[in-house]
Amino acid sequence: MSMKLELRFETGKGKNRVITIDQPKADLTEGAVQSAMEQIVAQDMFAINGDKLFTKIKDARYVTRTVENILEVK
Repeated sequence: MSMKLELRFETGKGKNRVITIDQPKADLTEGAVQSAMEQIVAQDMFAINGDKLFTKIKDARYVTRTVENILEVK
């Protein structure tokens, strides 16, 4: 099973933008994640063609993926 952390933001134009982190700590607190996301917004470092990419926090979530083989040819 693999796990990722998705930090979801809104851009200056109201579109969704996601930062995905592979293999994050499994016990992150809401406060720690919110603080990190607030710092990303406050830095105001990312833009494409004048559109600020991370202007508002939407949410954060863990995404897990499990793969189960049903057939394996040798």
